[in-house]
Amino acid sequence: PIKQLPKFQSINGNKPRTNPTTNNDIHSMDTYPEQWFTTQTGAGITPSGERVVYVTITLHPVQYHPLNNSITYASNFDIEINHNPSEKTIRAESFEETHDLVIITPDTFVSTLTPLVDHKSKYDLNPLVKTTTEIYNQFQGRDNPEKIKYFIKHAIETYNTHYVLFIGDITHLPIRKTDAYPWSGFHSSDLLSDLYYADIYDASYSFSSWDSNNNDVFGEVIFADRSIIPEEFIDDVDLYPDVHIGRIPCSNTEELSIVTSKIIEYENIAAYQNWFKQIVLAGGDTFPLSKGSPFNQFEGEITNVKVGQQLPGFKQIRLWASERNLNARTFNDAISKGAGFVSYAGHGFEHGWGTYRPNAVIDNNLLWYFTPFLNGLTNEHRLPVVFFDACLTAKLDFNISDLQDYFGLKARLFGLLLGYDMNEKYYPTFAWAILKMEGGGAIATIGATRSAYTLVDREGVYGGAGFLDFRFFNAYEEGITVGEMLSAAQTDYLNYVGKDVFTIEEYLLLGDPSLRVGGYL
Repeated sequence: PIKQLPKFQSINGNKPRTNPTTNNDIHSMDTYPEQWFTTQTGAGITPSGERVVYVTITLHPVQYHPLNNSITYASNFDIEINHNPSEKTIRAESFEETHDLVIITPDTFVSTLTPLVDHKSKYDLNPLVKTTTEIYNQFQGRDNPEKIKYFIKHAIETYNTHYVLFIGDITHLPIRKTDAYPWSGFHSSDLLSDLYYADIYDASYSFSSWDSNNNDVFGEVIFADRSIIPEEFIDDVDLYPDVHIGRIPCSNTEELSIVTSKIIEYENIAAYQNWFKQIVLAGGDTFPLSKGSPFNQFEGEITNVKVGQQLPGFKQIRLWASERNLNARTFNDAISKGAGFVSYAGHGFEHGWGTYRPNAVIDNNLLWYFTPFLNGLTNEHRLPVVFFDACLTAKLDFNISDLQDYFGLKARLFGLLLGYDMNEKYYPTFAWAILKMEGGGAIATIGATRSAYTLVDREGVYGGAGFLDFRFFNAYEEGITVGEMLSAAQTDYLNYVGKDVFTIEEYLLLGDPSLRVGGYL
């Protein structure tokens, strides 16, 4: 009989798996699946910079007939694809002026960007700096995010732009809020997404507004009870990135200067350094016995293994709860010695991470790492690209209400202990804190703006943040940029898992998308 998959596990721990239940909707159908195949199309960009239309065909070779308890199967399929190319084409030879990198910034940060612009010019990116004031005055759109998106479309079609770097936190440069958040009552009811700016075209190369019914609700979907893939797409959202997007979410020129100096130094000296060919893999028992998961199934460590398999030429430093070698000190020591990459798989928070000891039966029995512990990092120029397969580490609207969710009436006290300026509207989220630290930290981070979920068991990684994690590292090759790696991972996710709008939209890159991973040779 057909059984519905168990409910997905949320990395925040509030959505444990349940026992399988019979799906009565399926059992009342004449045929399941109703079609022998389904297709999905979208316009995107390859790591080599080619603009393409992706066509994903999912075959269903077996159909179940619940009413008479029988099956029909197909012995073979013949696939024929007919493609009528769009009249809208973007060809490199048609450009009179090219700017591979466009930097969008408020006026207040323009002068601070001069060293980065000069540096990027040396590597033929020919960066163009465009202020938000200019964009808001020169381009159409219902609001400022849409005006920025229309400018990016203009940059692609006029300058053959492949990279867009945002400068400023969300009070300086807006982020799009979407309707793709599947849970209510946990931190937020909407989702923050910079992917909105990267997804310029649909499969016919028309502008992808993310609001096809024009009701000013973006990426509107309806979720079924037991599926992370929406039951209904109210808005037609393509999701495939057409340009590589990253953000330096600085609130002042000092923070911006620190990060741009790190980028320049990294690209100039990281090449040929032995430390780069190492990856730190950190994880534990993400869903232990207390969450209803099986004995000795350590989801974070399973994901770490999958990530490590993508980088056969890298030395693996495994920090695992099951090996009793994962704690704040060992995490800092491993990064301080130098590593090209870090992949953490487990629970995350706006102010750090935490994962369970093996087979924990007590719900709060976690190994913790908080933002102030970053002060123990001494890696200097040995800066990793970090992927946080976890909740909330890139929640760019981290605020006092979030602290109150954790600490109640003691929120302000704990905020001060965590090092936050309590007079600020938003506090530095963990993925940003490790990027902006001086004298070490990270060179780029990938994290979630909201709670996340994962689908992992002993056999592998099937969906959610864990799948995006290992596909990100699968994309690595010498000479690739960090923006290309994230775009490739998002594209693979859409092609192999499907339109999981929640995971795809919530993950973003903090840092320079044009950053040459490992530096310039």
